Amino acid sequence: MQILSFNFFLYTISGMWRPIEWSSKCFKMLYSMFTCFTMCLLIILFLAQLLDIILVIDNVDDFAANSLLLLSVISVLFKAVAAVTRRDKIVNLIETLQKKPCRAYNEEENDIQMKFDRLIRSYSISYTSLASFSATGAVIGGVLNILEGELPFRTWVPYDYTSPLLFWITSIQELVALIFATIVNVATETTVLGFCLQICAQFEILEHRLQRMAKEKKKETFRISLNDASNETGRLSEHILHHLCIIRLAKIINNVFSQVIFVQFFASILVLCLTLYHLSSHMTIADFVTLIVYTLCMFVQIFVYCWAGNEVMLKSTGLSETVYQIDWILMPINERKDLLMIMKRSTRPIKFTSSFLVTLSLESYGNLLKATYSAFNLLQQS
Repeated sequence: MQILSFNFFLYTISGMWRPIEWSSKCFKMLYSMFTCFTMCLLIILFLAQLLDIILVIDNVDDFAANSLLLLSVISVLFKAVAAVTRRDKIVNLIETLQKKPCRAYNEEENDIQMKFDRLIRSYSISYTSLASFSATGAVIGGVLNILEGELPFRTWVPYDYTSPLLFWITSIQELVALIFATIVNVATETTVLGFCLQICAQFEILEHRLQRMAKEKKKETFRISLNDASNETGRLSEHILHHLCIIRLAKIINNVFSQVIFVQFFASILVLCLTLYHLSSHMTIADFVTLIVYTLCMFVQIFVYCWAGNEVMLKSTGLSETVYQIDWILMPINERKDLLMIMKRSTRPIKFTSSFLVTLSLESYGNLLKATYSAFNLLQQS
């Protein structure tokens, strides 16, 4: 089964990921047209929102309300561009996870892999359900605006949309763009989460291999020969290569999604404080319910990134504890040195970062909430 199949299925229906197994030139061309169509919808929505802020809006309340969707669309555009332009790196990640030394060798390792695959799928479906609930509310609100003779969202368009045909075309374009933006958002968040948990699965598999090697070493203590010793050294070298492969995979994941993480963090700070400001100044029932659900989704959205990064940090440093618990006495000096190298490297946790400002961890999540509250207070006093 392909790694992260559900997550890449979401990317596929959003137009950002052509399935790897497609080889037909006709299908590739048609899907490229679908990708261009989706990107055009998102860019048009972004420009319409931006021009409305620049040309029309003249007060803080309208600016806060319109900036919510604009900032979300900006982050979605970054995610879409990252998925399309870095496809080769993502394919390389998938292929590396499916071959040696990352591939499960036996039933115990396969159970570990399946446990994390089920966890990723469960979290992805739960997050998709939450995002779908929020998007459904936004679409219903947009439909109600259409029934009142207004566009679903406040935008500026360079033509008179009062004619029924142009009005319906513009309205449908905005709603469809919102749906695709939601799918791209969900696909990216769950894919980053999935790759982080795959790194955690690899660490757990590596720990299992080291523990199994130590147990086998203990059983063979009384019948060891020179050939056996060379085999053990070769097996330990494989485990070191596996550890280096995991570190390299984490670096590639960070390189692919670093800009997305950076934009998402700062967009989330602004969106959250603008949402709280809008809630504090507009307390109608419709606005309150819609914005509460939207705010909840934003909190969960950034928490997904931070929790996933934090799990990788814990797993990467926890490897040294597993190595420490191995019976060192039974091993020759050269193997002890190799294990010491693994322990030494494990003291430096694997971190997912974007520049020096953003590190994915629960501590960063707390700092983001503090920054959001500070920005909200500043906006309220202005």
